[in-house]
Amino acid sequence: MTTRQGNASSTDRSAAVAGALPDRAYSLDSTPPTDYEPESPIDFAKASLTEIADHFKTDKGSLKHHYTPIYERYLAPLRARAGLHILEVGVACGASLKMWSRYFRDPLVVGADVRAECAPLCRGYDNISIRICDARSTPQPETFDVIIDDASHISADIVEIFRANWPSLAPGGLYFIEDLKCTHNPRYPEQTAVRAPPGRFARRHFIDFVDAELQRLDWRRGEIEYVHFYTELAVLRRRES
Repeated sequence: MTTRQGNASSTDRSAAVAGALPDRAYSLDSTPPTDYEPESPIDFAKASLTEIADHFKTDKGSLKHHYTPIYERYLAPLRARAGLHILEVGVACGASLKMWSRYFRDPLVVGADVRAECAPLCRGYDNISIRICDARSTPQPETFDVIIDDASHISADIVEIFRANWPSLAPGGLYFIEDLKCTHNPRYPEQTAVRAPPGRFARRHFIDFVDAELQRLDWRRGEIEYVHFYTELAVLRRRES
């Protein structure tokens, strides 16, 4: 039974659709936060994560990155768990927050973003909350079962977001880092809307972080059970104990 999931009003839905943008625009940090709501409903309980992603126009699905089959490999066993607590850093237009809110049985979804304009998004969903903060230095107070870093994709930011938020991940929890190509794409500093000193884009921040964590894993001294790499995506699991 779902108790915290809401729906956007018909007025909000019509306004959102009337101002619809190109599909992938809803996942870009260069797009002004736009609260898109699809006109036609789907059966969320029977839909795959990819179908739900495409419904809300997040690029985690078939619109671009094709992350959702990988996510589903890890998250399908958690789908029926009520009260699953999810943190996604990087809100964009809130499309993936809506995806998570509909994929799981009865989740609590928190989105964190530095842009104040994101605050009004997803107001029709009473199981989504958006917090305006810098996740590189401001960890959230709750414990989360799943944390997703879909923020700036700047190499130094990825490490700082991990260091600040990993302590909030529950034992056995999953931590996802998206868009790793950005850490070595020489054009990314020009492509992103985020401005940062050139040194923060350097790949070495991420590589040094991975190397240090793998060494701790090998010596059984860290909290990471495994690190799995896929195309542009990393998955880390926190040890149970």
